[in-house]
Amino acid sequence: MPAIAPFRALSYAPRLRASLDQLVAPPYDVQSEQQRALLGARHENNIVHVDLPRSPGGDDSYAAAARRVQGWTHDGILVRDAEPAFYLCEQRYRRPSGGETTRRGFFARLTLEPFGAGTVIPHERTLDEPRDDRTRLLAATRLHLSAVFLLHPDPGGEVARMVGAAMDGPTLEQAHDDEGTLSRVVRLGDRERIDFLTRSLRRQWALIADGHHRYESALAYRDERRARGQHDAEHVLAFFCSLEDQGLAIYPIHRVVRSIRGFNPMRFLERLALQFHLTRAASTDELGRVLSSKSGRPGVFGLALPGGAFWLAEWREGEGLASPELAETPEPLRRLDVILLHRLVLEGVLGITPEAQARQSNLDYVKDAREVYGRVEDGRAQVGIQMNPTRIEQVIEVTRRGFRLPQKSTYFFPKVLTGLVFDPLD
Repeated sequence: MPAIAPFRALSYAPRLRASLDQLVAPPYDVQSEQQRALLGARHENNIVHVDLPRSPGGDDSYAAAARRVQGWTHDGILVRDAEPAFYLCEQRYRRPSGGETTRRGFFARLTLEPFGAGTVIPHERTLDEPRDDRTRLLAATRLHLSAVFLLHPDPGGEVARMVGAAMDGPTLEQAHDDEGTLSRVVRLGDRERIDFLTRSLRRQWALIADGHHRYESALAYRDERRARGQHDAEHVLAFFCSLEDQGLAIYPIHRVVRSIRGFNPMRFLERLALQFHLTRAASTDELGRVLSSKSGRPGVFGLALPGGAFWLAEWREGEGLASPELAETPEPLRRLDVILLHRLVLEGVLGITPEAQARQSNLDYVKDAREVYGRVEDGRAQVGIQMNPTRIEQVIEVTRRGFRLPQKSTYFFPKVLTGLVFDPLD
């Protein structure tokens, strides 16, 4: 039973909202260092200066972020809403296949609870370093900067319809991101509609789509404050989207393999053929089309090898289930593409251990299939692997049974921008 509540958002002042494109940023964990630098140079008040602080001279970057927030508040760059509200947001974007679509949801304050309670459900594993980073930033700024993105069941689509109808209200603010997505925010202060949303979510569970590190960091900080006798960090900023929303999309995250000593493409294919059926493709376009047509089958990947060789790999279903790599893998996970790829191919065939995968010693993750092929073509990668997206029903099935997917199993799109609304703890 997710407990949500309206809140008095902190946001950029009305005089700055005409230039909001220059002030917002993608979530911190999808930015490269180069992108962070470009965003920071775009405007002195861009949110990356707080969300990904860089302090010259070796000063404490978290303290510098806190000082910047205090300065922005003092100078009226950030202003606080006078009354609590939910903040609706629709995101208009173009699908890779063409055509514009819209995803809608709303920002709310979510009461924190441990994952074991079964109401807020994670779907991916996390790492210690980014979790510690987010905890330290929250402790310094006392400000929830980026929303945890959650999906909730919506029987009959009642929440989705209400949110869609309420989006007819006046625009509070809007911003384009660098991928062309338009995010438009409408303030919802109507008591009746607020009560409807609160009651509707209280009857359901919620799945974390993005923001696992942020949620766990907020939990860690809450527990730290409680240990000091303080109960002033009991919630997290959340963005809720209905599972019935027609604009909900999951894109694949592809893999490229590099720096394998003694790598031999022919030997790789020979070993792979013991567990996968291999079919040669004439081009990347053909490979992509055939791969997409088989998205309902487990263990199907597109492969690019040096010399312009493209292959479709299809798992010979059942092969390798008794192997050391899969023997201890829970049954619900064994039909996921990411599990079969990582266990049978990366570990079993290429010898990249789970520890090396976590360090990304021989593995990179990319969102654009064209980059996969480009890296193989110019010699930066030895194997390029194009994936089908993990389906939302697979994510729900696995997580509702208490399991988590590996990192980089899903790429929910579009990302919820950082900089639209913030939620102060004080």
